[in-house]
Amino acid sequence: MATPVLAFAQIANECEAEGLTVHNAERIAAEIAKTFSVHGDEVAVLQLQRANLHFVYPSKLQNIGSIPLNTAGSVAARTANSKRAEAINNFAQTKHASVFEAVDLAAKQKAVIGAPKEDKQAHIIQKLMTVPVVGAAGVLGVIQVCRKGKSAPESGADFSPADIQRLVQIATTLAKCFK
Repeated sequence: MATPVLAFAQIANECEAEGLTVHNAERIAAEIAKTFSVHGDEVAVLQLQRANLHFVYPSKLQNIGSIPLNTAGSVAARTANSKRAEAINNFAQTKHASVFEAVDLAAKQKAVIGAPKEDKQAHIIQKLMTVPVVGAAGVLGVIQVCRKGKSAPESGADFSPADIQRLVQIATTLAKCFK
């Protein structure tokens, strides 16, 4: 898979003037989802504001709360503080803050009589890539890509070092949107 630098460079140029609006974050997340063959609800875009990470995407998480940089169990906070990208291919077994993971991001659909109930286990984050968005002024945010499923094998392939490298390159290209 070739690095889609041009697509992200174009998005970054178009978003730079407005900054990281909800609409721009949706565009970014959609392109990241396409790049890594994940669903839209498997991408998170967080922006750093006054020592707190705020979800810009998915928009359903904006009003749930923010993540203070001093939160011990937060992978996103650790990513921002360490300025290091990482892949955690056994994320479900890793101790982490899960308050945001509990929010149902799926579109609400009317229940159909006789239809099986959706299994909440299918929405557990099994694998995660997390990268800081770094600009000249330091850390500006965090981008995360995950794979959800009932189990690690069901969620898909492990994230590779090449995937991390690709996401770091994407985050670097998009940094000018996070101002």
